[in-house]
Amino acid sequence: MIQFLVDECLTPKLVEVANRFGYVAHHVQYRDWKSRTDQALLSFIRDEDLTIVTNNWKDFEPMLRREEIHPGAVVIPNVARAEQISAFETALRAIQSIDPPLDMINTVVEVDQSHVVRVYPLP
Repeated sequence: MIQFLVDECLTPKLVEVANRFGYVAHHVQYRDWKSRTDQALLSFIRDEDLTIVTNNWKDFEPMLRREEIHPGAVVIPNVARAEQISAFETALRAIQSIDPPLDMINTVVEVDQSHVVRVYPLP
């Protein structure tokens, strides 16, 4: 089952959103990982098989691209908190709508400001 790690720049309410969709999620601040480097977060992501939820794709994309296998990423736009919730809901619906549902391994689900969803492999 997919488990999400919500990056510190996103609202902690995304944990509740994931729970409503039937997923386990953690927020960086509740794991006491706030202010850790993105590289340190990548280590936690790998060790615990957590799919990162971020709006900081410019930093995470190159790191995940170098990984042979990674637990995936959900990328949402840099928007206000209410819009973050809506964008994450859109991403979760996309994940669940694929038959069979995505396991997120080496997969990116990216939602833009217009709620257009792209799903693509990485690397």
